[in-house]
Order: sequence, then structure tokens, then C-alpha cells
Amino acid sequence: MRSFISIPLLAGLAASSTIPASPVDARDAAAAPSFAPIKSQEDLSKALNDLYTDAQYLGLGAVAGAALLNAIVPLASPNSTAELAEDFKKITAANPKDIFEYGAQIILNGFSGQDFLTIFNAYVATQTTSTSAAQPAPSTPKPTPATPPTTSPSPTSAKQSTSPPDFTYGRIPPVIFLPGTAALAGQNFGPNYGKLLKRDNIADPVYLNLPGQNLADIQGAAEYTAYAINYISAISNNVNVSTISWSAGSLDSQWAFKYWPSTRSRVSDAIRLSADLHGTVFARLLCPGFTTPGCTPAIAQQEYDSKFINVLRANGGDSAYVPTTSIYSIFDEIVQPQSDPIASAASLDARGVGVTNVELQSVCTALLPGGLPINDHEGVIINALGYELAKDALTHAGPGQLSRVDTNMACERFAADGLSLADIFATYALIPIAALNILAFQPKADGEPPIKAYAANGQAP
Repeated sequence: MRSFISIPLLAGLAASSTIPASPVDARDAAAAPSFAPIKSQEDLSKALNDLYTDAQYLGLGAVAGAALLNAIVPLASPNSTAELAEDFKKITAANPKDIFEYGAQIILNGFSGQDFLTIFNAYVATQTTSTSAAQPAPSTPKPTPATPPTTSPSPTSAKQSTSPPDFTYGRIPPVIFLPGTAALAGQNFGPNYGKLLKRDNIADPVYLNLPGQNLADIQGAAEYTAYAINYISAISNNVNVSTISWSAGSLDSQWAFKYWPSTRSRVSDAIRLSADLHGTVFARLLCPGFTTPGCTPAIAQQEYDSKFINVLRANGGDSAYVPTTSIYSIFDEIVQPQSDPIASAASLDARGVGVTNVELQSVCTALLPGGLPINDHEGVIINALGYELAKDALTHAGPGQLSRVDTNMACERFAADGLSLADIFATYALIPIAALNILAFQPKADGEPPIKAYAANGQAP
């Protein structure tokens, strides 16, 4: 299992601006292979093999290798073409076996360009307009829990939710993206589900940024989530919305569904990727010095047996409130346990609303691309089977159903059809970016925030 910080930071480089054009002689240009979008493990292997093969003719013209590398991973202001070519030699000499080793070798060789976080943020920054500013709701919709919370979202909460300028206000059903811990919604979903759903004309993306990049009190993030559900539905001619969440974004929505009943009738589907509805036994590893002021509130709340988790799951909170499709992997390096029958992501269905829990390896096995160890915490977001199930859920009543999905096709793919290598790198950048955001978050806490008064007994309205 890879450690929290060892995810390849290469992904950030995939989004940087290209280097100035360099002369490549005809011989090298002819030899350099072209790189089509990566749609399967076979495509990925071919791309990496071609990259390594190209190193063999570096002696004939190092610039060709540099140009090839730049075509796949645009680099950030190298000092010179000669240095770029030298770094290319060092990288390809490692004969990388897979995408992770390849990324790790680039970092180990010191070939990181300018700060990858700056590059990546520039790449995924969602240039959007505030939905509330674009078309205010006729009234200010607010959650209406039976037991009012001690704090409540204000109309400014709506400004946290943004959608592209071509948002259809209900003509295409909206989907609210809920990011994971230490992530922004555009970073989290822009290079994957946001791109694919727009292409397939299935849903209108709404990216919800949560307080403190979802590192603050999850109870507060849930209030924003509840408000956004009501608000987006109201400005979309009162059509139902769906939510797609990654990791702790699923906790945000589950708490919102439990304590704001008004949200439940406005949501058609909750699609959850790598959810931790029972927290994770690795939470303490993400917060070194947990017993001292060194943790963030949201991570403290995600401890496997935290007070927050126990309150959330009490009195039926471990069961779905809306049709739910949950997709997860036994190779999750952040959330554990994550294998059936005790997967943290799994939801019960005491209310009979419809639940589909899918452990990827139970369908694809760990021998096919769709079930390999690369399908980890963030890898689930690009998984082809996961996306097919999400599409199925969004286009049918109730949760996604494996019986309606071509599982053989999906399991044979390295990633969902339509994602490029740059999209894959951008998705895998979520973990190292999260690591930096966790370190930067202030104020740190010495434990989890207290449970709000309205939820003190764990009883939902």
C-alpha cells in the first residue's frame, strides 16, 4: 500500500504551460510516437513503452525525447533544452513499469519544474459565474429541519456553488459535486466526472466549495450542502438535483440528509465515490501529533470510532435517505476498511429507497484494469465501471444497476472512456494537493469539534 504522501506529484505538471518550441530534426520527429488519449491499460502500457523506447535514440537527438516528454507532460519553464533532455534520460533510464513508478521517478530525479500546486490550481481553476448572481431564486430557500441547528446557512452560502456559464437551470438535471477532504470541487471533479457528464449531456455540473476546503467542521459543511441542494433545485424550476461526492463529501451529504429532511425529496440520486461513511482507521495517520493541536477538524471527525461518526450512524443514519450508488475499492490507501462486508463506503437500506454498493474488485477482480491496485482512493474517480454505474443511476429511477452495465467492457478499461492521460494525472494530483492543504490549514485542533445541540442524541427529525 502506498503511503499518503507518495502519490506521484507528476499530475500537477500535466497541467502546466508548454515549453517554447524547440527544433527537432526530421529523423527524431519521425521516430517519436504520437500519444492518443489513454482509454485502457493496453493504451497506457503502449504509451509508457513508447516513451522508454524513445530514450534509446536520445543519442541521435536528445531534443526529440524532450519534445516527446513535453507532449505527454507539459513542463514548467525548464532552464534549457539540454537540461530537459538530460532529465529525460534519467527518467526513462528507470524503465518505469507503471504510471505510479513513472511519476515517482520524475519526482525522485528532482524534475518537478515550478511549484506543482500553483500549476495544478491554474489548470483546474473553474472559471465560473456564481449561480446565485446569474439567476437569483424567487425566494431564499433554506433547510427546514424539525430541530433547527444552532447555526444555519445564509444566502451567501449559495455563492459557494458555481456552475458553468451555460448552466441550463433545469433543462438538464443539475448534479452537485461535493469534494473530498482538503479539495475544491473543481479540482476534484473538473478533469473527470464534470468533463464526462457535460460531454454525455447527462447532467449540468454545479461545483460546491465547502468551508476551509472541506477541512473545517463537517457539520458546517453539511449545512452548506443542505442549502445548496434546496437552492439549486429552486433556481432550476424546482427539478430534483443529484449529488456526486468523493470521500468526505459523502459525509457532508449524509449528515445533511439526516438533519435536513427538506433535502431528501429534492434529490434523485446520491452517487458516492470512495466514501467513508464509517470513517477510516487511517485518520490518525493523516494527522501526525493528533493528541496535540495538529489535526484539522474534519479529519478528527473521520476517525473510525469518532463521536461524529457514531452520531451520524445512530438511529438509522447508516442507511440511505435517497437512492444511493456507492463505489469503492479494497485498494483505498486513505479509507479502511473498504472491503465487503464491512466497507466504510457501504450503505444500508432500511428505508427501502434503493442502494447499490459496489466493491470494484468483486466485479472486475484485482487482475483486470478496472480492479487493479491503481483503483485506489482517488483512482475510483476515473474508474470506467464507476462512471458507467453513475451514468446508469442518473438516467434511470433508483440507484445504478450492474445488470444494466456492460461490466466486461468496463473492467477491461484502465479509465473511463474520454479521459486523457492529463485528466488521469490531474485526478491523481488530488492527494498530494490535499496533503499540502492539510498542512496549511489553520487553526489546527486537538480533537474533533463538539456535536451540535440539534444532533446531540443522534436522533434525526
